[in-house]
Amino acid sequence: MADSSFSSAKKSGGAQRSRQAPKTGESSTSKLVRVLLLLICCAGAGYFFWSTLQIVDSNATAINRARMPQPPDPAMEAEKVEIETAEEGLQNVTRASSQAMQVALLAEVQSRYPLDLPSSLVATAPSAVIELAPIEPDPPMVTVVAIMITEADRVAMVNVDGEEGILMRLGTKFSEGSATITKIDEKGVTYTWRRRNYEVSL
Repeated sequence: MADSSFSSAKKSGGAQRSRQAPKTGESSTSKLVRVLLLLICCAGAGYFFWSTLQIVDSNATAINRARMPQPPDPAMEAEKVEIETAEEGLQNVTRASSQAMQVALLAEVQSRYPLDLPSSLVATAPSAVIELAPIEPDPPMVTVVAIMITEADRVAMVNVDGEEGILMRLGTKFSEGSATITKIDEKGVTYTWRRRNYEVSL
């Protein structure tokens, strides 16, 4: 009886050990899976951290390049110099035109009011003032149409400044008294205007 109990107990103990053996294999597999998952998570975290550093480094490099002063473009510098030169030339021309207008205004005022010239205009006048010669009017336009010479008289028919058929003798004045007939002969007429003699041929 006792032998049967011992054998049954032995069988039950062997059965328990056989049942516990698979539990040890499952525990090792789960540990291996956990280790693999931990390594995968660590590798993913490391890759994410490395990618983040690369992005930050590239952004910092781009910002530094943007902040660095760019070398000047020779074409832009040449264009800038041309624009500055043109602006300077325009300013010089404008300044010269303004001075010329001031000189012309001063000359006109001085010719109209020689005794009442304001002292301010004299003070602001340039040191070198260009003297403008007075404009002299043109002499009368005389055209000889015909000449009649007798022992008693000499008569010439002339056109003066568009007025036709005017009879003139020696000493006749015309053009508002500024011109005088001084000579009449077969060749033509001579008249004096502003102390100058003008000969008009027939």
